[in-house]
Amino acid sequence: MSYNNYLHMRLLPILLISCLFSSCKYFSSSPAQEEVIDTTDVVYTEKKDSVEDTHSEGKRIGNPINYNTPTIKEVYVTTRDSIDFYEEADDKSARLGKLPYAEKVEVVQELNSWYGIKQRPQRKYKRDGEEIILWQWEKLFIKKEQTGDISQIKLNYKELITTEDKKPLKKINIRFVTKDEYLAQKANAVDFIYTTNTIKKVKGKLRLPCQECENEYVTYIDSLAPKYDDNRIEHTYIGEIPFLNQYLISTTYYEDWDYTLIDKTTGKKFTLAAYPYITPDRQYFMTLLDNVYEGVADFSLYSIDETNKIKQVFSTTFTQWALVLDEKDREQVFMGSDGNLYAKVINVSVRWDQKGHYNPRGQYICISININQELKNNNP
Repeated sequence: MSYNNYLHMRLLPILLISCLFSSCKYFSSSPAQEEVIDTTDVVYTEKKDSVEDTHSEGKRIGNPINYNTPTIKEVYVTTRDSIDFYEEADDKSARLGKLPYAEKVEVVQELNSWYGIKQRPQRKYKRDGEEIILWQWEKLFIKKEQTGDISQIKLNYKELITTEDKKPLKKINIRFVTKDEYLAQKANAVDFIYTTNTIKKVKGKLRLPCQECENEYVTYIDSLAPKYDDNRIEHTYIGEIPFLNQYLISTTYYEDWDYTLIDKTTGKKFTLAAYPYITPDRQYFMTLLDNVYEGVADFSLYSIDETNKIKQVFSTTFTQWALVLDEKDREQVFMGSDGNLYAKVINVSVRWDQKGHYNPRGQYICISININQELKNNNP
């Protein structure tokens, strides 16, 4: 099983728990009094009640439905600006909230120009002069024309360059490329990491020859914990980088992983978040981590000086996209012969398809190093 499959299996319980919490009939953190409504027992009628009406026994607030009401289809918000959802299938009825671009919604009723959807809005009303906050599952309405299927959800340039710290990208440039450009560069991808069959793990022990190390080896020992145990650690020999005089290994933990460069002479270690993609001129390398748990992509740029000293010169976190995996759960990232990093990415909101699998759709991007005076100053 690949690590991505393993990670997917680890995420499923988390997603299920999240769904269970989201299916709760109602909750509130407001200091106002909380009202628990079991919508299963409420009789639905077409008569509209005012949100501000006093709630009494048998009186309906909103359009309550049972959470288990069958979903007839799932659609996505395809309007770039957020869309309104309404109390009735009428744009003159009360607007109760907004749904952002790429939001998935469950349709429970289909009309000519409207979808009845399952939502849980916040309601406020007064009872005996006291404000009550109510959460309940309801059938509300959105316009059909503002929705579509998952294939219509795309990244735009603003989303492509959006980072966690909101700072401008000065040391790198990032842009969309066509599939043809991506494939042309992939045919001539550059990789300086060579695999040798002379180093193999034996009974959970990986021994890397080291000239100046005390025992002449750098040794890594896997944990013997069960596969999904918190204490499990597994090391994999990736290969070596001859011009850097470095080994490269990957280490998989219970819910994490990293890569390590090990100097073949001194045994000195340098930890990386992801695989290093080295530029053809051997002066830089980039890493791109698909951080599934945080729903972000972590990028780092490193320099390599004349003495092969490695230094991180830039890092950032992209918040709107994720990496797309191929049919073998491999990230579709490579270093092009032009010195640019290429990747297939997808809007993070639709990285999973309707069945909970990785979404194979995506767009192609190119990340290039912005060689300017500021970057040169970081590499004296």
